[in-house]
Amino acid sequence: MFTELYKKLYILGLYVERYAKRFFKRLSRLVLAPIKALGAMFYAVYVAADRMILDSAQSNAEHHAKREDKRKNREKGSVLSYVVNIAAPIAAFAVMCLTIHYAGSMKLGLKITYNNSDIGYVDTEAVYLDAQSRVERRLETAVQSSDSADMNKGTQYQIVPVKLTDLNDSESISKKMIEHSGSSITNACGIYIDGEFLCAVKNETDAVTVFDNILAAYDVGEYKDATVSFVEDIAYVQGIYPDNDNTVWDAQRLSERLAGTKNEATYYIVEPGDTPSGIAKKFGITVAELYELNPSAKKNIFVGEKLTLKSEVNFVRVQVTRTETRTEVIPYKTITTNTANLYKGVKKTVKAGSKGEQIITERVTYIDGERVKVQEISRTVTKEAVNEEVQVGTKAYATSSYGVSSGPVKSFGGRFIWPAIGAYNISSGFGGARRHGGIDIVKPGGNSTGCTIVAAGAGTVVSASYHYSWGYNVLINHGNGIMTRYAHMLPGSFKVRAGQHVSAGTPLGNIGSSGNVTGPHLHFEVYVNGRRVNPMPYLGR
Repeated sequence: MFTELYKKLYILGLYVERYAKRFFKRLSRLVLAPIKALGAMFYAVYVAADRMILDSAQSNAEHHAKREDKRKNREKGSVLSYVVNIAAPIAAFAVMCLTIHYAGSMKLGLKITYNNSDIGYVDTEAVYLDAQSRVERRLETAVQSSDSADMNKGTQYQIVPVKLTDLNDSESISKKMIEHSGSSITNACGIYIDGEFLCAVKNETDAVTVFDNILAAYDVGEYKDATVSFVEDIAYVQGIYPDNDNTVWDAQRLSERLAGTKNEATYYIVEPGDTPSGIAKKFGITVAELYELNPSAKKNIFVGEKLTLKSEVNFVRVQVTRTETRTEVIPYKTITTNTANLYKGVKKTVKAGSKGEQIITERVTYIDGERVKVQEISRTVTKEAVNEEVQVGTKAYATSSYGVSSGPVKSFGGRFIWPAIGAYNISSGFGGARRHGGIDIVKPGGNSTGCTIVAAGAGTVVSASYHYSWGYNVLINHGNGIMTRYAHMLPGSFKVRAGQHVSAGTPLGNIGSSGNVTGPHLHFEVYVNGRRVNPMPYLGR
């Protein structure tokens, strides 16, 4: 209501000022015009009369003395007329300027009367209401500790013209209201955390020292550029506060309060039928917040499990921002190229890859020791990654004379590829009662004759010969004490010779039944430092 009334009166004042200016302007014109005309008329009459008197004086010498007297009087009259013509408009203009200046320096404001005392003027009702709110916050603890009904006693205010220089802000009005509240008050330093009044301390230095000690407890170590500050906005406001134990604290009490928490942690015990979304909805939090407090809940929750719904928060939180550097590995890429020099399914690494390194500089922010924000500043490569180069075979396998078509070489993840194409069954394993020195490989469904035998890995052919027991067989040396043998090959199917270097997947011959056998199969052996071992781990099966 008062705000609307103030606006209307303010607009009325503007109109009064505007029309007053117009009035004085027109008035000056009306006043000055007749004065100028009248002055001119008197001057003309005076000149005419003076000339007549002058002519008469020339013919009559005895009147010379009188003429001299009249001339002097005329000069005095001329000076007086001149002064009047100049001074009158100047005076009118000065009056107009003073009026406009006075009107411009005044405006309508509110005169505040608090507890029967005039305490000042404010621009609008909103300024007073803000001052009243400040008083209520400062006197809140005094009200709680007093039996009096209301320390914020009745306030009166009225709209009056007021000079702009006499207007007060809400802070000065609130102080005057406290001074006239009739309560026991004292000058102290108020402490506000995020705008909320906490307490007042008699000595501001004591209050600042308590907060500085909290920050000083954080050791930044080697991080010389680290900054330590509070997350909350801490404000120290000198002023007048109620002089009671609830409002005015000493440094020890303030320190103990700041060492506490704003709220304690809240937990929930999972019950049958609970789900993360249901629990989050029940307690008014998001599923993301629930997972952040309980990372294990992302996988599963169990009946009887204790979940955190709200974590403890320190009364004041300390934020540390510092520059950190870390080394990060740069992975290498694998570049593959097709080559007809290798059989299909065979891969050969022609250039080993190596990982690179880079140093990353970041500005990291921690709140109460927890990493909450990372901003990258720079990234410097100290070692370039070297790409791995791999050749992939495209060479097709020939069809055997027995009509068994070749196919792609298979690998089961072991060190060696599978040594036969089209034959993937094991008819006899390693060891056992027979003390079998290798494994026997056959084609599913039988009729293995003619299936292509390939080198299990890269190496050098030691021999391609006949043995009474192994029949036609090939022995390959792979280096590091490892060799492989391929036995019972088809007569006349050798595709390699002793001393020849072969790659993994290079055809060696075909499956047959030469030597001491009961049927066509590939007898495959692996030697480590001259001792036969189970080939299966090397084949990945």
